[in-house]
Amino acid sequence: MKHIHHYFLRFVIVAGVSLFLVSSPGCKKNDPNVLTGDTNIQLTQKDSVTNVYFTVNGTSLPGTTVKIISNSNGMVTYGATTDLSAYPDSIKTALATMVPQLITYYNPQNVTFNISGTTLTIQFTIKVTSEGMQNYFVDGQPWTVKYADGVGTNYTVKRTNGDILTATVTEKTGADDWPYGFYYIKTSKVEYNAPVDDPVLSKVTFRVNHKFGLVYLKAEGKNGKVLELSLFPYYVM
Repeated sequence: MKHIHHYFLRFVIVAGVSLFLVSSPGCKKNDPNVLTGDTNIQLTQKDSVTNVYFTVNGTSLPGTTVKIISNSNGMVTYGATTDLSAYPDSIKTALATMVPQLITYYNPQNVTFNISGTTLTIQFTIKVTSEGMQNYFVDGQPWTVKYADGVGTNYTVKRTNGDILTATVTEKTGADDWPYGFYYIKTSKVEYNAPVDDPVLSKVTFRVNHKFGLVYLKAEGKNGKVLELSLFPYYVM
């Protein structure tokens, strides 16, 4: 099952591991999935790069970079290209079977995934503003996280089959207590327990910051393996 460890690394980029992150002019003002705020921010500048570092059960793995391809009024398209030549064929086999399995399960919008030879390419689009982040990874429906929300806030998305998925803010100290490179920063901790029929994940925990966006994500697999990633935008390093 060792190859599954590396699968989680790639899946998080697809599911992005930043996870849970537009609003329509016709939506009601109090709709939790209406995301406003400034769309021209340092975090989402075209051609900028975020460095992503991984560990599985505490062991470091080769990292990667995610580049912003475009930003159209806050609709940000990210792309990542990763060389798999350093990994055994079993990893590529796992990626080729398990990522499509998760894509089939969650039915995300605007996500592409491909392996050609030893090159893995992924592209996805989410909305990012100064207020928060919004993804469309579940049946193409908006799922939003807002930086200002307090502990106990629930973020929900309704599936086409009627099921409701929920992520909850479980920690927000208001203090600069999360280690981030050479700094300590304020974060909100959000937790999501996956449905029992999710083919891979049991739980996802992530942290967001109002300036740096998604800064940390932990994905716990049904096989007992734990992937952790840390993300650093270009202007942090």
